[in-house]
Amino acid sequence: MKKVGMFTKAFVFMSMLIAGASFFLVPSAWAQIKELRIGIGIDADTLNPQEHTTTLCQNLSDLIQDTLLYQTPDNKLEPRLVTKYDVSKDGLTYTLLLKKGVKFSDGTPFDAKAVKLTFDRALDPKMKVPLRFSITMIKEVTIVDDYTVRVQLKYPYAPFAATISLTLCSPISPAAIEKYGEDVRQNPVGAGPYILKEWVKGDRIVMVRNENYYGKKPTVEKLTFKIVPEDTTREAMLRSGQIDVCYKPLPSNVAALKADPNITVEMPLDTRTIFMGLNYKKGVTKDKLVRQAFNYAVDKKAIVSKVLFDTAVPMEGPVSPILFGFFKMANQYDYNPEKAKELLKKANFDFNQTVNMRTPQGRYLFDKQVSEAVQAYLQAIGVKTELRTYDWPTYVAGLLKPIQETELEVFLLGWGPIILDADFGLYGQFHSSVNPPAGLGAAHYSNAEYDKLMDASRLEQNPKKRLEIMKKASEMVWDDCPWIWLHVEKFVIAYSKKIKGMVVTGTEKFYPTYIKMEK
Repeated sequence: MKKVGMFTKAFVFMSMLIAGASFFLVPSAWAQIKELRIGIGIDADTLNPQEHTTTLCQNLSDLIQDTLLYQTPDNKLEPRLVTKYDVSKDGLTYTLLLKKGVKFSDGTPFDAKAVKLTFDRALDPKMKVPLRFSITMIKEVTIVDDYTVRVQLKYPYAPFAATISLTLCSPISPAAIEKYGEDVRQNPVGAGPYILKEWVKGDRIVMVRNENYYGKKPTVEKLTFKIVPEDTTREAMLRSGQIDVCYKPLPSNVAALKADPNITVEMPLDTRTIFMGLNYKKGVTKDKLVRQAFNYAVDKKAIVSKVLFDTAVPMEGPVSPILFGFFKMANQYDYNPEKAKELLKKANFDFNQTVNMRTPQGRYLFDKQVSEAVQAYLQAIGVKTELRTYDWPTYVAGLLKPIQETELEVFLLGWGPIILDADFGLYGQFHSSVNPPAGLGAAHYSNAEYDKLMDASRLEQNPKKRLEIMKKASEMVWDDCPWIWLHVEKFVIAYSKKIKGMVVTGTEKFYPTYIKMEK
């Protein structure tokens, strides 16, 4: 394989077969498990991998649609449907060699046509693809032969190999797309280890093992995702044995769960940052001084310890510390209500007005409680606020409204990159091209100089120089404060002690495909 700088060389090397990869190995002694019951807090809005806005839904799709490459928890790339790839010297052309003999679960052959269709749909502006920004560097996808695809980029992009590990790039059966059209979101057909068996809205999502899966046969015959919005109910069901896995238990109960001899709790540091978005173009938060004041007004450390029970860490830069391209900022917005008041006075802030605040409930760890804490801190410096709570589908619809229609002024949101590269956060939330309705940059941040830096970062192949650019971009957006910089979550998942071999990642994904269940 050809080399394209140190960074690309690493990714290319990672893409080769890794002997003993745990995701594929199924020791012969492992017994087959009839059913694994998983309690989740929200229902999926779609199972079309190109439409997802939540990592949970991406996780569900990853079980139905296999990915082209797989990113391991330690940031390595393993082959899946792409067995090998070559990169041109200029970094503009990726030649993907596809796995032969694979069929989608409906019997449709997996081939180059299916891969091209996947990319073409993801790039089609007529399609609803919230994460399209992550692949906009693609210029053209062409078929070389039945099992070879060539991807031409508009510019060199160092993390591109990791990018094609995204759920967004997971192929769906072309026959299913033709049969169901846009209803494929409710009828997904992939080449993954599981098949969607049943989806009862608001109650359960049931998957059964794909007996024709090209990889190792999963040890679990059936996965039942029980939709249980109440956190305490999910935890009680885990303790009583009604479910085997509890997705994101209450932070306040994590210590008790860890102390339970029958339960395993994993909580790796996440890629997900939690923040209060501040409308950059509209309302009182248009003023930089106001945005900075709001940051100084909030005691982030207290929220982490008292509200989240240390299931998070305060943000010290605009992205998670586990990402390539993270920098701890020199200027930290430490709790300083007096400085906040001074900045508001300097901004001629009208203390008689009411600032609207919005929050989802049940989407993030203690999301409503975090929003209420922020509200209390703002009110403590004299800022009148009105906090409204919405269910997640309604909230997402509001996030995607253009600036002329949005009512968002101060709003709670999370952003969890699913590749371990800061570009996904720095570009995906702050580049002006991702402002709604084109993307999920709901703060409507817009800075021409910042855009230039992030564009340059995507072009730069030298990792050291790329880091220098991302540091400048990080410092710029940190100073501009389109967010109240709150915290980085830990991904908390609790499950029965009987389960061994669960794969849990810092990208908020878990894979029960090859677990062992002790009797």
